[in-house]
Amino acid sequence: MPEMVNLTVYVEQKRKEDVIDCLLPLTCISGFSISPCFGYSRDNAKLDLAEQVAGGRQLWKLDILHSGKDTNAIISALQSVNTHNPMRYVLSPVLSHGHI
Repeated sequence: MPEMVNLTVYVEQKRKEDVIDCLLPLTCISGFSISPCFGYSRDNAKLDLAEQVAGGRQLWKLDILHSGKDTNAIISALQSVNTHNPMRYVLSPVLSHGHI
């Protein structure tokens, strides 16, 4: 696994605070970013009526830059957040990072 990776997690609106509370105590990450996004899917059976009319749902996109060796610990912590719908995630290698 690459030395540094980015874990992107898509979080339901109602679970945003739970996820933040879950991540803040983790010493293996120095921080994370979270931003609003709108998700579309062909699997709309899980959407409420308003979301079905809109064609998608409001989500939060969470990005965590971290050492690849800590990925399992972060995912395990996120699994402890009780969600009705599983959170989708993407793990990407980071070619370079720093401050400008």
